[in-house]
Amino acid sequence: MSEKKDLIKEALKRRQGGGKSPSKSSETGGQSGLNFYSGDVSSLKVQPNTVLIISLVYLGIVVLLHIFSKLRSGGAETSTEGP
Repeated sequence: MSEKKDLIKEALKRRQGGGKSPSKSSETGGQSGLNFYSGDVSSLKVQPNTVLIISLVYLGIVVLLHIFSKLRSGGAETSTEGP
């Protein structure tokens, strides 16, 4: 009966993240897959959400510049072909 209790405690410990499986920790080098950067690197630390927002803002600015350039030129296409 005590073996069953020990197995249950061990399973609960693994489920809560207390126990590490040896095969998983050796494959990833003991790090989880959610580490985007390590703390000992002296560089700019940017989260993925920040990069996404900056990219979307940049894309919006480019689209607006294209629209403004079309409005400024009167919508005429710049082609060299004659009528």
